[in-house]
Amino acid sequence: MKKTLFNILGLLLTAAALYYLGNSFLSGAAEAGGFSNLLLFDPLLFGVSFILMVLHLLAAAWSWMLVCSVAGAKISFGQAFNVHFLAQVGKYIPGKVWGAVGKVSLSKKIGMSSTITGHALILETLFIVAGCLLMSLPVIPLAAERIGLGTTLSVIIVVASVAVVLFAAHPGAFRKLLKIAGSITGRDFNIGDPGFASILKLLPVYILVFLLQGVAFVFLARSFGMQLPFYPGAFLLPTAVGIGFLAVFSPGGLGIREISLVWLIGIIMTSSEPGLASLISIAARLWITLGEALAFLVAAIWWGAGRKENA
Repeated sequence: MKKTLFNILGLLLTAAALYYLGNSFLSGAAEAGGFSNLLLFDPLLFGVSFILMVLHLLAAAWSWMLVCSVAGAKISFGQAFNVHFLAQVGKYIPGKVWGAVGKVSLSKKIGMSSTITGHALILETLFIVAGCLLMSLPVIPLAAERIGLGTTLSVIIVVASVAVVLFAAHPGAFRKLLKIAGSITGRDFNIGDPGFASILKLLPVYILVFLLQGVAFVFLARSFGMQLPFYPGAFLLPTAVGIGFLAVFSPGGLGIREISLVWLIGIIMTSSEPGLASLISIAARLWITLGEALAFLVAAIWWGAGRKENA
């Protein structure tokens, strides 16, 4: 009953966030003199953004392969790609667990045990949070200034954020994560510590994953006529993705990510057209969902062809 109520509350909050975002966009478009005044579209820049976003998705599949390797399973890039993107659809189902459930189920079919897959999922969560946090470091001082926290406090927040990342990578923190995961799932994860050095080696991989996403987003914003600078513009979407990831009540961070992105754009682009940030935020969701849908289609065909060949 508690889980059902939590999911219903999450859907209501997501709906409220989407309503606010849509209303903000429509109000901004009206203030700008109509939707046509906002839509200055450059197909070439959009094409560049989409290519970079595809590279981001390929890097995400590569990161899953490397995480599985640290967890003790040697899988190919093709297997990692198929499992990662076939399970992606689960993140849009309320509850935040269906993507993980999909990965466990699919990984069994390629010979990975549930224990090793659970290990890899915990590591992946750690890397996603740490990667997003590191990518948010250039944005934190600007956000702190925007809400009136001052330079000294913003520096303290940055230092504390770095300390959190290092602490999360420490073996002691990893064991605590296992206990938390065990209490949530009702299982005892009796798995070995991957080692501090192994975790630190994979952090640059996740920074690359999110940096590709951030640079792609800058080109997307520019394709809609917003001259978003590469610094710190490339750090905005990964920061918003991290906020959406931590919003456990929202499926896929839907609504929360978009509102966060609008606010973050407003920190950098203080004089942009009304409604343009909302338009770009909505476009970013559709843009990356299109990329994930294409990746899902490729994975489904690739997976099906592989199963037939094995049969």
